[in-house]
Amino acid sequence: MAKNNGFPTEKIVRLKTQMLKNPRGTNPTTDTIRCATFTYHSSAIRKITNLFRNSNIRIAFRTTNTIFKQLTSEKSINKNPSGIYKLKCNTCNKAYIGQTGRGITTRYKEHIRYIKTNNPQSAYATYIPQNRHEFGPENETL
Repeated sequence: MAKNNGFPTEKIVRLKTQMLKNPRGTNPTTDTIRCATFTYHSSAIRKITNLFRNSNIRIAFRTTNTIFKQLTSEKSINKNPSGIYKLKCNTCNKAYIGQTGRGITTRYKEHIRYIKTNNPQSAYATYIPQNRHEFGPENETL
């Protein structure tokens, strides 16, 4: 292929012999170097790894703050998520569907407060008192 693309024959032979001497994946200079991995907790780790500076060991640092830990931590598991919610009337089973960027239970409490104070801030809060229907606890209505 190289000959068909116009490469000089001497260069092809030189590359071929070089590849046969040193097969792909091995490098004589890096075969003797060893690696060690340290989990970075504080600046004390830097002092320890400085002891290996003049040795034949390469130092790599690993963090404890991984994406997996962020996704599975207690803080990331939201017990009051935001999003689309559905409130139903316990009398006639009609439903009100809403969307919020805040917590859904927080928004539910606002709807209930609007009903109790007769505040027409939401369609659900105006429907329930106008038709003299009932709303229930959060686990039944939401």
